[in-house]
Amino acid sequence: MIKIFNLLTEDRIRILDTQDKNEAITEICRMLATADTITDADEMENAIFERENIISTSIGLGIAIPHVRLKSVTDLTMAIGIVKEGIDYKSFDDLPVNIIIMIAAPEGSHREYLSVLAKIALLLKNDRIRESILDAESSKEVYDVLKEH
Repeated sequence: MIKIFNLLTEDRIRILDTQDKNEAITEICRMLATADTITDADEMENAIFERENIISTSIGLGIAIPHVRLKSVTDLTMAIGIVKEGIDYKSFDDLPVNIIIMIAAPEGSHREYLSVLAKIALLLKNDRIRESILDAESSKEVYDVLKEH
């Protein structure tokens, strides 16, 4: 069973100081690209933006999950950006997005990929967990919240 916090490291979690969606996505892409599992950072970033330009990856409740599956990714990997004030993300519920969880997965990992997406969505539908993440003052605190659940 895949545990979400195993796909993360504290250095791939950051409280972001931006009000711009594209800046936030770019910063999270750069964090994600530090993982050894990302072998082509430019391809990953381009794919994330292409997908986002087609349709917003906001799932409501102030959460967005930009995600891609690529040959140049060797294992499921995540990065998280927290925007305390929220940003306009063209969300279907018109709420600003505060939590952006970016996922990169290998091209052939369909089942694991969908499992991780479902787990994240289920986890973050919990008001208490979302509030704990938004109240966190550091990457370590966010990581600990996810590890706890």
